[in-house]
Amino acid sequence: MISNELRRFIQKNKKPLLGAVVLLAVIFAFLGGSILSLFHNKSELKKLNRQTVQLDEEYQRLSQKLNLLKKEDPQYLEHLARTRYHMTKPGEMEFRFQTK
Repeated sequence: MISNELRRFIQKNKKPLLGAVVLLAVIFAFLGGSILSLFHNKSELKKLNRQTVQLDEEYQRLSQKLNLLKKEDPQYLEHLARTRYHMTKPGEMEFRFQTK
């Protein structure tokens, strides 16, 4: 329910209020798409920045693994042989269990 004071204000200032509404509608018509595009681009930039951080971390991990392979680090090579290729030392037995 609109109060009497508000009604009087609207009646008294009908033309300037209508002009302001029309001006806002015109501005939104021209800039509305740009504003929505700006918000979309900002959210896309945040997403890409997070992805960049993740890729940088993955690059660091892979670079460390590559360095270990280039150095032929015996502990790392043994770890790879045992975990990835299921190799065992002579006299050892490997047990594999299926998990559900």
